[in-house]
Amino acid sequence: MLITCKSIASQSSTEQAFSAFLSQAERLKDSDPKAALLLLNNHNAPLAELPLISQLNYFRIQSAAYADQALYSQSAAAAEQGLKLSRQMSNPSIFIAELAYTKGFSLESLGDFDGAIELYQNGLDVARSMRSQTLTARGLINIGAIFYLRKDYKQSLITLNEALSLAIDSADHALLGDVNSELGILYGYLGDDRQANNYFQQAYQHFKSAGKVNYALNSLHNVAINYANQERYEQAIAVYRTLESEIQANTSHEFIASIYRNLAWALLNQKDADKESAYRYIMLAGEYVKNVEQHFTQLQYLIEKAYVLEKIERYQEALANIEQAEMLLTGKDNDIYDTSAMNVLVLRAKLHYALGQYRQAYDVQSQYFSQAIAYRQARETSEIDELRLQYQSETAHRQKNILEKKQRLQDLTLQQITQDTQNRQTLIALLAIGLLILAWFLYRVVTGQRNLIRASRTDSLTGVLNRRRLLELGQKYCIQAVAQQRALSICLLNIDDFQQLKRQFGHSTADKTLKDIAQLGQSLMRAEDIFGRLSGEQFIVLLPNTGHDDVTEVARRLCASMMAKSWPTPAIAPLKIRVGVATHSPNNYSDFNSLLKMAEQNLSSVGQFTSGQGQHDD
Repeated sequence: MLITCKSIASQSSTEQAFSAFLSQAERLKDSDPKAALLLLNNHNAPLAELPLISQLNYFRIQSAAYADQALYSQSAAAAEQGLKLSRQMSNPSIFIAELAYTKGFSLESLGDFDGAIELYQNGLDVARSMRSQTLTARGLINIGAIFYLRKDYKQSLITLNEALSLAIDSADHALLGDVNSELGILYGYLGDDRQANNYFQQAYQHFKSAGKVNYALNSLHNVAINYANQERYEQAIAVYRTLESEIQANTSHEFIASIYRNLAWALLNQKDADKESAYRYIMLAGEYVKNVEQHFTQLQYLIEKAYVLEKIERYQEALANIEQAEMLLTGKDNDIYDTSAMNVLVLRAKLHYALGQYRQAYDVQSQYFSQAIAYRQARETSEIDELRLQYQSETAHRQKNILEKKQRLQDLTLQQITQDTQNRQTLIALLAIGLLILAWFLYRVVTGQRNLIRASRTDSLTGVLNRRRLLELGQKYCIQAVAQQRALSICLLNIDDFQQLKRQFGHSTADKTLKDIAQLGQSLMRAEDIFGRLSGEQFIVLLPNTGHDDVTEVARRLCASMMAKSWPTPAIAPLKIRVGVATHSPNNYSDFNSLLKMAEQNLSSVGQFTSGQGQHDD
């Protein structure tokens, strides 16, 4: 009996010591994950002799510490060990949800989105079954991030707002930091940089309050990236310098590499480019990228290093980096919609040209043009969806209040239903009809808003941008050209005797001719050029960063292509089109209207041709 008591006492003492050991590791994980890993991995006592819940807790803390150090394969392996042990439990534990989330995050970081979302959903199911508000919110945050990575911004917005509501109720600073950080990234994708920065700043404050230093620095990093995306490079550099001073021995290599890589980019693109420092930082980033598992991080590094090398005229080295990037592109996750492939093509064409390899440069540039057209079409579609989402987010608060009022009314209705069993079916039917009417009304509002946005920007006949949108963009580009001292050119196309053509052949043939001209003109443009219909018989091309010689070449190419065009009715030949160009350069035009008037005065100064006659006068 005495021996048994001693054995039980010894076992209890061991469990208490291990519990204290895990509490110490948990505290270290938030402040110094590297030290937490060292402590955990140096633990020599056999885990199998401890209670199952203690073993699960050990793997939960270990996998989270590995993830904080960006050691994602090891994090996933530790989490899987914990999940295997959890299958021996008769009742669920909150540790199961946390292990599923950590393994899901590791798979997401390694590019396996399908595996990640399955684990996130499994963890969310456990959290909801245990009525854990905090873990439910974490699951929603994880799933919301997958949605925006897959460009499903609407579902991401809904999911993250649900998580935000739970986080506010819990008053958990770490949780509030996570959800604000993800909302900042989402609004960055939506192009609302101001709102994105607000969320990042809130995330930074919440993480600081929670004592999660590394997470707070990550939010500050997002602020710097947001500044760079707005071309506010001096402000971005100031934040990067702060981050550089905060690097500690336990900071993950992935995070350090990202700071140095983005700092190099900002130094290279600021007003007075510091090429020497940019090269030094990109090479420094390379020392840390070697230890990063993420495929996409390595790809970004190679592309940005090639840009730096190209700027300092080390073309062969830049080309070698581009070739490595192209090898990585073959393994890029198709669900990540980015411009890496197009950036590689642009840079490769520039490098071939700089090396005098003109044929290769031409072939690569042609490949870029075909991809750019598809990219632009996809981007225009997504912009409409994003505007709709912005409209929805602006009205979200009002809708929430409306729904709360309707919920209260519904509760009163249900109380009446319980009191009057004879009318229950009738009242339920009326309530269902009311909800259907409400859903139909909301659908009509959203559809009408989307159609209004499209109609306000697009010419109804040709499908290209209309006069109102062209003038808005023209004035915007002109202001940018003046501020940045860059060139801006416009090319004006005028169809002569168009009214006579309409009287002679009818509206249908005239409209078909306009559509063909619009389709042909738009197909010949670069990704950054804007083609649209300015008036009844006039089209215009806006060409940012394009000088006089280049716009003249664009005009000649338009003329040559239209000369070879087969028009809807051969009898309409000869169809005469005059072209006029004008170029803004520093101190010559103060606004877009002046530039447009000069192009009108220059009609036929660049070229005039007659369709069907093979004639082209310069």
